[in-house]
Amino acid sequence: MDALPTTRHPSPMLPVVRVVAALLCALFLMACTPHFDWREVHAADAGYGVMYPAKPTQDARDVSLAGEKLPMLMQAARVDKTLYAVGVVTLPRDDAQLRAAVLADLQRGLLANIGQTDAAPSAVAIKQAGNAASVPGVAVQATGQASDKSERFVAARFVARGLHAYQVVILAQTPPPQDVIDQFFDSFTLE
Repeated sequence: MDALPTTRHPSPMLPVVRVVAALLCALFLMACTPHFDWREVHAADAGYGVMYPAKPTQDARDVSLAGEKLPMLMQAARVDKTLYAVGVVTLPRDDAQLRAAVLADLQRGLLANIGQTDAAPSAVAIKQAGNAASVPGVAVQATGQASDKSERFVAARFVARGLHAYQVVILAQTPPPQDVIDQFFDSFTLE
């Protein structure tokens, strides 16, 4: 006896299965992609404003810089394994030499944390609020190893004005997308 030919009819569930599969893939990809919740923060006492990609926390401590014990305020936000931070050192006097020494120590210390001593700094212009002219600053970017031997990427801006020295930092295992780096650094404004 000959078998009757069978005709395959698409299952009525096939479109539903495809939609569900696509939604699951989208959810999976969203879980793997950092979620940025950009928010503008103004630190009036410290004289700056910046856009953080998440709600920042704040910490204060004394640090040894330029041969002096100085108060440092640190605001930081974390998205996945990337830290976005602004550190502000309050200086005891308006002294150009002291500002330069503190900036040099901040830069040296940050790079030493990833075992880098030869990262080449470059000049950058740091915005000021209103129509004020920008202030010259220094930028560095480097990769190296943290004390636990894990790879680290760091990008930072350093600037000083009056009684404050600023360190604006991104620290990560791998570099975040360039548009995220640019948004964070370009948003930093001296007020």
